Amino acid sequence: MTDDRTFLVSPATGPRGLTWLRHRLGLHADHVLVVPSSANPAPTFAELRRAPEAWWVAAREFADIRDFELRAGPDGERAFRVQVQLHWWVHDARTVALRRPVDAVSFICRDVENRIRKATAMVHDADEGRLQDELDAALAHPMALAEYGLSYRPVGAFLRAEGIPDSVRAALDEARWAVPLEREQQRLTRVRLEFHRALIREGPQALVAYWLTRFPDQIKAVVDHLDHHGPAAGADLTLSTELLALLGSADDFERNQLRKSIVAGLAASGPRGAQVLRTLGLWDDLLEGGPDLGERGSPG
Repeated sequence: MTDDRTFLVSPATGPRGLTWLRHRLGLHADHVLVVPSSANPAPTFAELRRAPEAWWVAAREFADIRDFELRAGPDGERAFRVQVQLHWWVHDARTVALRRPVDAVSFICRDVENRIRKATAMVHDADEGRLQDELDAALAHPMALAEYGLSYRPVGAFLRAEGIPDSVRAALDEARWAVPLEREQQRLTRVRLEFHRALIREGPQALVAYWLTRFPDQIKAVVDHLDHHGPAAGADLTLSTELLALLGSADDFERNQLRKSIVAGLAASGPRGAQVLRTLGLWDDLLEGGPDLGERGSPG
């Protein structure tokens, strides 16, 4: 792997007298001598001689071209690549010597990326012309990063639209549909809850009818449960208890006939009964029941 980091600081080794001469004679024209323990930008020979450490800091200007990713539009569906040409340099050698960054340009790139995102955050329609104008305005002037001792000057920013990979587009579509789907599921849950509340309000007869039509294979288990956990002696039997007791000895044919009777009764009760049949999915049973059901009444 190629290491393209730019190192700005190197230790000043060797005799301090020779180091001082190189500094004074300008033999390191593209570097400046820095003594971190000195408060002066240009240390004296006495300060250099007493200092525990001294550093050469690069003083030339660097040039770089960096690419940044940008997403725009209401859902981030438009992808762009922003190419920025930069010139950067050390404006405070002592701060750089104190921090000794491993990769100084990374701090500049982070600042450029933050400026790009802030400048384009309010462009919701992903218009390329407007995005380019915002980029030009945000990167029109030199910037100083005082906390790192660095400065940079953007030469220009170039915006280029890119296609969105199918995997990213699929993720965006999934996120776009997730919220409406969750709302629809909640609505259906509320409808089912209200239906069961209505059955409870109508009383035992409606509950027994619903049970018989939806779970006829469980009637025996209910009857057995009532046999073992029935009401106290002397208590009045409700209609539902009497009906379940009657079904205890009924065969499949008799239970089916009772089911048809319940459906016919609902059909004859008028529009409300017809709506219950449709809700329970028994409307086809009514139509298939022939004269036995049809003669009892029309659900209209």
